[in-house]
Amino acid sequence: MNFDLQVLSSFSGWKQLAQTGMSFGTNLLAALAIYFIGRWVATRVVTLMKAALTRAKIDKTLVSFLGNVANIGLLILIIIAALGKLGIPTTSVTALIGGAGLAVALSLKDQLSNFAAGALIILFRPFKVGDFIRVNGFEGIVREIKMVQTSLSTPDNEEVVLPNSMVMSNSIVNRSSLSLCRAQVVVGVDYACDLKVAKDAVLRAATEHSLCVQTKERPAVVYITNLGDSAIEITLWAWTQEENLGPFRFALNEQVVENLRAANINIPFPQRDVHLIQSKA
Repeated sequence: MNFDLQVLSSFSGWKQLAQTGMSFGTNLLAALAIYFIGRWVATRVVTLMKAALTRAKIDKTLVSFLGNVANIGLLILIIIAALGKLGIPTTSVTALIGGAGLAVALSLKDQLSNFAAGALIILFRPFKVGDFIRVNGFEGIVREIKMVQTSLSTPDNEEVVLPNSMVMSNSIVNRSSLSLCRAQVVVGVDYACDLKVAKDAVLRAATEHSLCVQTKERPAVVYITNLGDSAIEITLWAWTQEENLGPFRFALNEQVVENLRAANINIPFPQRDVHLIQSKA
């Protein structure tokens, strides 16, 4: 009798163990199905989202960043759902992930700020690659715009890497956003000269140059801008295409001097008379 009870008890234990194993196996298969099907669906969703953003002409860098964020977020939700199917309490897992996310956010707050600023740069486009900009005392051609930093190539061929948060928190001067740029030349002429002849000589340096662009709204002009101690100051303003600004400005300096010399206009320089008084011993 005791033997029969032991056999029955052992059989019931194995039966319960088998039922538990079958239940766990079923839940495991369901969890794996949730994970793999969820990953396939997430991949499709992210692909469709990227395609929609690309059709909306959003920058490729921002599309890639948003795609990665969406992919990670969906993957976390899929893993939580799969763990829940296995009977693991998802509340504690969610709390753990939230706490870890908060810790990472606090430790990387500066980088997250750069990420946000990079997204704003790419979204609102205050400048683009190839533009000549000036920001926070640095100036140069934009070589690369990343989610964390922006690289400039200075006129001295030096690379400057600026955090995006610093870029967006300062005033940005974009010289390339408009097609025309103004070149300025300031020169002093003798008080005894004929001002009309002097102004005409300075103006012709611009109007006769092939890189000078004149429009009704932006003609080349000359003004008397200052009456100095030893010279009358004449300022020339002339416009050219942005990419020609440097060569045009340098050529104007040379041509102004040549035109004034050809017109016999003297360019004075500051002079000082020093009188030595000999003291009597």
